[in-house]
Amino acid sequence: MANKIKFERETVVRLASQLFWEKGFHATSTRDLQEAVNMRPGSIYAAFGSKEGLYIESLKDYTVQMQTQINECLSTSDNILDGLRIFVEDVVTKKENIPSAICMLVKANCEFSEKDSRLYQLSLDLADKFESYLSILFEQAIANNELSNNIPAQDYARFFEVQFTGLRGYFNRPGVESLAQPMINQMFKIMKSL
Repeated sequence: MANKIKFERETVVRLASQLFWEKGFHATSTRDLQEAVNMRPGSIYAAFGSKEGLYIESLKDYTVQMQTQINECLSTSDNILDGLRIFVEDVVTKKENIPSAICMLVKANCEFSEKDSRLYQLSLDLADKFESYLSILFEQAIANNELSNNIPAQDYARFFEVQFTGLRGYFNRPGVESLAQPMINQMFKIMKSL
């Protein structure tokens, strides 16, 4: 029975994550959540405490899913950079079934202000954790001689994040699909030259 409840909870969090990613926290109403996760508001509040509680779990889940996607790309690659390239290509060029071209962490960071300081801080904390995860990958890439050790792994991680975020936003535009591969190639070429 406990596994069934856990599975249903994960499903609810995943469905809510898609909705929050698409609309943002503030634009998502309780009715929107009720329809998306097929639960009554009282059940949502009983399970998660509040809309904010469900959002917090959704944002954390999104971060885990992004790391899982990278790990899957790495598992099919010969090295770190090839795995990261596959991840970037997948996200930038295969946009089916994603509710927004903008990373949910970036969207959260832009949406919240001092009045939502708890959610703003969460977005910063998760972004920092994701950057640390990337830094570990870039440390491995440096150790494997895929990249020079001229700059710290964290600087590579930051470069990757900025480029990746920019590509995601740019390729939300119509009619630019043919530019994706050349721009991704340029991103990795520049990274190797740092």
